[in-house]
Amino acid sequence: MASKLQKRERRGELRAQGLKQLEVWLPDDIVKHIDEMKTTIGADSRNEVLLRLIEGGMGKARLPASRSKLEARAQ
Repeated sequence: MASKLQKRERRGELRAQGLKQLEVWLPDDIVKHIDEMKTTIGADSRNEVLLRLIEGGMGKARLPASRSKLEARAQ
């Protein structure tokens, strides 16, 4: 496991590349699905899977108008 200093340095490098950290809490079944997708597409990380999904859907999908519709889609 990387030391705290190494992690701090890596986060600094990523910030210098114009990236920001985002923490998301997801249900276990969604994380399992992301892990399956990671294996299927040969991604290096969950981050890569999520980035591909977000980039692929940003221009095509629209968020539901209401919170209840969004929660229904997450189930």
